[in-house]
Amino acid sequence: MKFAFPLVYIFTVTLTMSAIAQASYAPFITTMKANPHAKGQLLVKSGKQAAQMAKGRFGGKVLKVQKQKSGYRVKLIKTNGHIVSVHVDAKTGRVSGG
Repeated sequence: MKFAFPLVYIFTVTLTMSAIAQASYAPFITTMKANPHAKGQLLVKSGKQAAQMAKGRFGGKVLKVQKQKSGYRVKLIKTNGHIVSVHVDAKTGRVSGG
């Protein structure tokens, strides 16, 4: 029982610090987002970024990334062996296909 109060205190402080950290970080996240409707701005700026987005959406392993007029074509091989080709729009960040 001697250790119950310090453990509860440490748990409470940790929880409070976590909540404060998340609350102070949230406005930073919203200001970092690009405006996809702004003239000339791209949301997806590299093939590596497009590959990460496609992999996050469909899973698997990235085989190839090709630059296209409106974005990127990403080929993935899924864990079941299927090859999937998706398009990542550079302006909006929309991942389509599969």
